[in-house]
Amino acid sequence: MIKIVKYCSFLLLVSLLAVASAPAQDGARLYVHKFCTTCHGQEGIAYAPNYPNLAKQNERYLVNQVKDIIAKKRANKLTLLMTEHPVVTAVSDAEISAIAAHLNKLKPEPASQAK
Repeated sequence: MIKIVKYCSFLLLVSLLAVASAPAQDGARLYVHKFCTTCHGQEGIAYAPNYPNLAKQNERYLVNQVKDIIAKKRANKLTLLMTEHPVVTAVSDAEISAIAAHLNKLKPEPASQAK
């Protein structure tokens, strides 16, 4: 049992190191590896109506919002996942910018499918 726990811990560490070394320019990869898709969907369209759609949002707006949330300048029950998740709180400014650039290029959902 101890060997299994050590092995799983090792795999987790290796995967976190791999994610941490992802080039900041790879916004699409970072968007997935930093767990943004958990609430905001694979294509920037949120899974639940209480989370914002991020597809096609202005890059500067996204950067400012993420920085404010991580700094706890904007705090509510929805932002708690971002402010308490160690991978999210460790995201660099370059990574935030790369993710924002990626999201800006995504197509928003068609109006006929709006929530």
